[in-house]
Amino acid sequence: MHDKAIGAAALKALRRRRGLSLAETARALIAIAEEIGQPRTSLRTVAGLQRSVARWESAHPPRPDERHQLLLAHLYARTPTGQIALGPGSDFAELIDALAHLGESARQLAELRSVLVRAATDQGGGMLTRCRRQRSPPSPRR
Repeated sequence: MHDKAIGAAALKALRRRRGLSLAETARALIAIAEEIGQPRTSLRTVAGLQRSVARWESAHPPRPDERHQLLLAHLYARTPTGQIALGPGSDFAELIDALAHLGESARQLAELRSVLVRAATDQGGGMLTRCRRQRSPPSPRR
């Protein structure tokens, strides 16, 4: 099996292990994009993104672009129960390996890891959200 085929098979295995259809994966990626503040106007339709996911899992797969890699990383950085898991053996680690097989550069993969680690450890918000801290109303003076 060629490296790209290995990467495609790994992406498909990740999706299937989560019990996600192509359409559910597309909807999840769109929801993540909205949560992290990517403009909705530049997102494809569910059907279009579903076709992209299917192409990434095909016999002759293209590599997801950087934007879609980020969305996939956010999707697979959390376990199905919502826990953040970025270490060895995690779905996130398997995604990074799949992207490497699809031909992504070591530099881009390191940057993707760094972005996700920062998101997971951000003191100002939480993973997958672009939170703004809401200030408490000022206490009444006595």
